[in-house]
Amino acid sequence: MSSKEPKEKETITSKPGAEAKSTAASSSGGMSNDKKRELKRLVLRYFQQLTQGCGRECENPDCASSPGFRKLNKKEALKRAMVLASKKIKPELCECESKPAKVEKPNTNSGKEKENGAENCSKREVAVAKDPVIEPLTFATFQKLIDEAESGVEGGEKKEPDYTKAIRMIGKIFADDTALSCSFPSGKELKATEQDSGIEMKNVTAFFTVVERVAALQEVLNAAIGRLCQQLLDPMKTKPNAPLYTLRKYLILLENPSFLDPEFHPVFRKLCEIITKLPEAQKDILVNWMSKYTAKRMEELIGRIQQYITVRWYTGRQVDDLQYGTTVLGLLYRANEPWRPHEVHHYVEEKSRGGMLFALRRMAHRDAKQQGSKSAEGDVKANMKVIISSKGDRHTPLVDPSMFNNDAVNAELSLKADYKRWYEGSKSSFCFCKNPFILDASSKRDILHIDARHQMSEHFRQAMFARLTFGPIGSSPYLILVVRRDNLIRDAIIQLQNAKLENMREDEEEENNMYFKKPLKIKFKGEEGVDEGGVKKEFFQLVVAQLFNPKYGMFTYDKESHICWFNKNSVSSDEEFELIGIVLGLAIYNGVILDLRFPMYVYKKLMGYDATMKDLKEVDPEIAKGFEKLLRFNGDVENTYCRTFSVEEEAFGVTKTVELKKDGAKTPLTNENREEYVELYSKYLLMDSIKRQFTAFKRGFMKVCGGPALKLFRPEELHRLICGSEHLDFEALEKKTQYDGGYTKDTPVIKNLWKVLSRFSLEQKKKFLMFCTGSDRAPINGLGDLQFTISKNGPDSERLPTSHTCFNHLLLPEYATEEKLERSLIVAVQNCKGFGLL
Repeated sequence: MSSKEPKEKETITSKPGAEAKSTAASSSGGMSNDKKRELKRLVLRYFQQLTQGCGRECENPDCASSPGFRKLNKKEALKRAMVLASKKIKPELCECESKPAKVEKPNTNSGKEKENGAENCSKREVAVAKDPVIEPLTFATFQKLIDEAESGVEGGEKKEPDYTKAIRMIGKIFADDTALSCSFPSGKELKATEQDSGIEMKNVTAFFTVVERVAALQEVLNAAIGRLCQQLLDPMKTKPNAPLYTLRKYLILLENPSFLDPEFHPVFRKLCEIITKLPEAQKDILVNWMSKYTAKRMEELIGRIQQYITVRWYTGRQVDDLQYGTTVLGLLYRANEPWRPHEVHHYVEEKSRGGMLFALRRMAHRDAKQQGSKSAEGDVKANMKVIISSKGDRHTPLVDPSMFNNDAVNAELSLKADYKRWYEGSKSSFCFCKNPFILDASSKRDILHIDARHQMSEHFRQAMFARLTFGPIGSSPYLILVVRRDNLIRDAIIQLQNAKLENMREDEEEENNMYFKKPLKIKFKGEEGVDEGGVKKEFFQLVVAQLFNPKYGMFTYDKESHICWFNKNSVSSDEEFELIGIVLGLAIYNGVILDLRFPMYVYKKLMGYDATMKDLKEVDPEIAKGFEKLLRFNGDVENTYCRTFSVEEEAFGVTKTVELKKDGAKTPLTNENREEYVELYSKYLLMDSIKRQFTAFKRGFMKVCGGPALKLFRPEELHRLICGSEHLDFEALEKKTQYDGGYTKDTPVIKNLWKVLSRFSLEQKKKFLMFCTGSDRAPINGLGDLQFTISKNGPDSERLPTSHTCFNHLLLPEYATEEKLERSLIVAVQNCKGFGLL
């Protein structure tokens, strides 16, 4: 397999000071507990220095007291603090240790009022908590108290603000979870349903904004929230059948901007723990409520939780800390796309494959074959549907799903160790593979390869068991195809079928396709090329070009949208459609990028996602436009459109009528049933009419890629994994390029090369990539992820540049002038087909 081996990185631990048990963790990548504590201390010191300064005239550019220092918000300051603390040579910390800003005590009129002020807030809160009737907090009431506190005048001069009443109100409300749950109603009365929390979220934001600018209020509020969270951790305080409105407090507490400050992360951890331990039904209600957020609010809350996970990852890396934050982030992930089902990604596989159980499974398989039963593998999910959003329901994500990826986790997580926890762990154990929204597409790709190696090792164990019973059976470590260019498709189909027979034992299940997960080697008959990667790239390009050619009849091609779709009238065999699926899967496992023009819905369909009108627009824009017009039509639909629930189609000179439902030809289209008509017609176009073709295609794909790891991907990630990225950032490529044979980045010919490439058009850049790598697309994470090398190929001469596409290696003569380099390069990239031995 061509994917790079994931680096061994630090794993997570279950207890403070405990070493991770996973053998896959790198000893060199680990961090001692002393170092973790020191890192955490430095992060807090830098954060305080960046937000509060040192309180004196300071020339430290990373101190808020320095003249000209640009004020940072808490999120920016925390990010900067982590950067400073992570540097090998630590930047200067001010000599005067940063301390939290002194809390300004509110003015009071008497000693009695002072005694009942902020310092003795806890006594008051205990008393109030027993009071069953507390007036809920509204922003209007709170703002009135703030205005009164800041409007005092004495002797013609403005007095110092007296926030005593506001402090008392905060103490009362945030000491009583019932009062807090009833606060900030969106109307005069509290109305909470399973779909709507009834909270006026903009008033919650306004409340925290006001509190944040007054140190005394902020201190009291955070202390009260800390005590409340500690109380709620008591199992006696949480009831599975608690009234619906009691969940409202969690949405209010999550809005606290102080949770960006690492000093308050312990409290935030408690809040996340409380939410994590809620019954699933209550968490589902929170998801419904969060799905009504605005995109801005969703982004801010995601950022808050991501900051917490990042800091805990760098400073503690304890399982519970990460699990609680990740779980709450998972609720937001579900709320971002509430219309589709979200499942916990458990590793589902028969672990006991040897011995009697395995033999019994084989016997059952043989019995099923004799009875003529068919495997359901590869069949299109029966309950897939088309979602019609005519009533204004949201069926697009609020924010880009990539916002849920955590860069720190993806950079340092030991994927092998996490995969092992996923595979071996119980359903209650924590690992990031169960929460794949945290992982980016590159990490998921590596897990897919780890899973393939795991499956192959399991298969080898089965073979060893079978050897004891059936005798030795030879098997090649590679999947080798020898094909002719003029009979490419038929040769590929026959040899893949032969490979199946060669790798199967008589008693083995037909769906055991481990041989597809072997590294692929291609040999073109009559050619000298040795496949080290480049030959198989060309093989994939030729197969795709031939099968997707409209003249071949398997797919239709829309010239305007440049989209290929399954030809419902195709006479091509199931084996040919299955071959396309196999080719896609083999490309994934062999690290080859394909130039496919499928709509995104093909990848959604492979992953079992429902369709939306957006998908239909991509497949057939004209029909989608007509459906939208029908759904908006205000007149008499039946007499205007004069249609029934049937479709007339012509194929090979014959017209046939397809009923969209029982007695559809007799059912007129009306105002009342037009949504049903659009849904059934769309389902016919996207699913029913191409069921045979897509079923074979999916069966081929699943033969190669089927398994738990595939479920980690989102459709758009699967598309990028197969087709790469169309965004070509040559600046990123220049930064990551390595040089050999005497060249450096400062060699004149290298400087000239990047100047020439910067002037190339997009089409020329694609040809250059094709010439050097065998693909005109960037890898899944962009050109910065491409391992690209330029070597010296002799002095100035008339020789053209050459390349080893197997290794993404450009061989460049040291041309004397920029003009000669450009001329030679253009000639080379326009003539880059075929392989030979150099």
